[in-house]
Parts: sequence; structure tokens; C-alpha cells
Amino acid sequence: MIRIFFISIILLFSLHAKNEVTGYYANNKEVKHFINHMIRKYNFRRDYLIDIFSRARKPTRFHTKRRHRVVRYGIAKGHKWWLRSVGYSAYEKRYLNEDRVRQGVKFAKRYKTLLSRIEQKLKVDKYIITAIIGIETYYGEIIGNWETFNTLAYHTFKEKKRAKLFKFELEKFLLLCYRQKLKALYLKGSIYGALGLGQLMPHAYLKYGLSYDGNKKIEPFSHPDAIATVANFLHHKGWREGKDVAIKANFYGKRFSRIKSNTRYRINRTTLKKWGLKASKKFKSKYFRLTKLKRAEYDEVWLTFNNFSVLKHYNNSDYYAMAVYQLAQEIKKRDTKD
Repeated sequence: MIRIFFISIILLFSLHAKNEVTGYYANNKEVKHFINHMIRKYNFRRDYLIDIFSRARKPTRFHTKRRHRVVRYGIAKGHKWWLRSVGYSAYEKRYLNEDRVRQGVKFAKRYKTLLSRIEQKLKVDKYIITAIIGIETYYGEIIGNWETFNTLAYHTFKEKKRAKLFKFELEKFLLLCYRQKLKALYLKGSIYGALGLGQLMPHAYLKYGLSYDGNKKIEPFSHPDAIATVANFLHHKGWREGKDVAIKANFYGKRFSRIKSNTRYRINRTTLKKWGLKASKKFKSKYFRLTKLKRAEYDEVWLTFNNFSVLKHYNNSDYYAMAVYQLAQEIKKRDTKD
């Protein structure tokens, strides 16, 4: 009788344990609320969420035994003051070096048919797609080594800096894994939760993700899916096929003091002439913006158009958008020359 009683108690506790999160997030009220929210909103299975959170831990960096490529950051390596002092030159050194261009040409040739097909379907320049993947993950060689679920959960429930943003991304990440049958605890990416070859956040994969490898699953680390997803993102942000991205403007002197970095408003040709600027080639657009790239000894001024603004949706940085454009131009130049 006593034996039956103890067995019943053990079974009762084991059943209770299955309904409660254990481990790193045990007794965390916010996690409980989050689980209930996911069940109510998306009809998640409770045991699925409890199992994932029970196996969660403080995020750790995943160390691979072999790293495919050592990235040489040049003068930008680890020194933020270098970026301030030499400006775009540091960005150029890091993202427009010879090795990245050469690998970009190889990538463009390897996936030539796929890139051309996606370019034709979504009307997005294939060399721009290549350049984004090249800058984000060195064409898929450096995809991040932080556990995505643990990183997003930690920023949401433990560190709580920008918790609202990370909670939103954690929700979309779990939804992505649940719908696409991906293993949430095994996916790796950046320290802030960006995933795949294109390093997009989970909400972007849900919204813009495309399956292009025939298995009907959106997989961030599949080359066809990643290429199609990057193109679809730019397509929905307003990329215009065959239109200008940026044109360099010439001016007298080394420094241009009219603007600090870029204009927040559109200007026309009259203003361009008034400010002593002359475009390096002809263009049709009536309105455009100006972007200034600061270097150690001089400034560069560029006329930027709608497609440049689209690139900034990917990363809201003038330097980033310009690096993508210039890398794409160099890859195209060498690829079409061969």
C-alpha cells in the first residue's frame, strides 16, 4: 500500500514537471506568460514550448574546430576610432578588398543560373544580391556561431535591453521553426539573432522568405532559399529594375561642408548646380539625395536614388549601402569581362 502511494506521488510530480519549465528559465513568470501568449495566439503545443525552454541555457558562442576563412579587417579591426578618423576608407578596406571581390565572382559563376532566374522573376539585380550575401556572411562561409534561440531568449527575459524588440523576434523565430519544422535549439547566427546567408532577422524570413530548392521549406542556410529571400526582401522594399543606385558628384576642393553626412530631403538639379556639384555621368531622375563619404584627407559626394534607399532598408547605413553597391559593380565588371 505504501509502495503504491509513493509511486502515485512520483507520477504526480512527473506530470506536474511536464507542465512547468525547468532549468535556466524555471519559475520565470515572464516565460510562463510568453508561453501562454504563444498558445493563445498561434495555437502552439504547450509541451513543445516547455521542452524548448527547459532545454534553454545562457547563450554561449559555438566554437567550430575549423574556420573556413580568416577575415582580415585591416585598419578597421577592433578600433572604432579608426572608423571615425579615416571614415569610409576603413569600410572599404574591410568590405571591398580583393579577396571578397574574387570570391564574389566565383559565387556569381557558381549560382549563375539560379541568380539569373531569380533576377528575371523578382526584377532585382543579381550582383546586388551577391554583394549583400558577400558582405553579410562572406558568401556563406561565416554565418555566425551564436545559438539563436538562447540569444533571443536571453535578451528578452534576462538582459532586457530592448526586450520588446527581442521578444517580437523570439516570437517570430519560434513561429518560423514551428511552421517550417526547423530545430530551434540548433540554429545559429549572429549575437543579435540574425540568421542565414543573408543575416536577416526572423520576422523578415516569415514575411519575405521563399523556398527555392524544391522542398517547400524556408531554410535560412539553403543557398537557393537565401538568394531568393534576399531578392524578395529588396523587391518588396521597392527595388526598381535598371534604375540608378548612386552617381558620384565632382566639386571643387577636398571638403564638402554643405551637408554633414546625407540629405534627409530630396533636391533637384538647380540645387546641385547652386552648391557647385556636377554629376560624373548623365541621369534622368528629377529628384535625388546627396550622400557624403568622409575619408581621412577628403570627402566624396554621391547622388543617391531610390535603389540606394532600398539598400538602407537592409542596413540603415550610408556606408553599408555604398559598400554593397560598389562591391556589386566590381563583381559585375569582372564577371562580364571573363
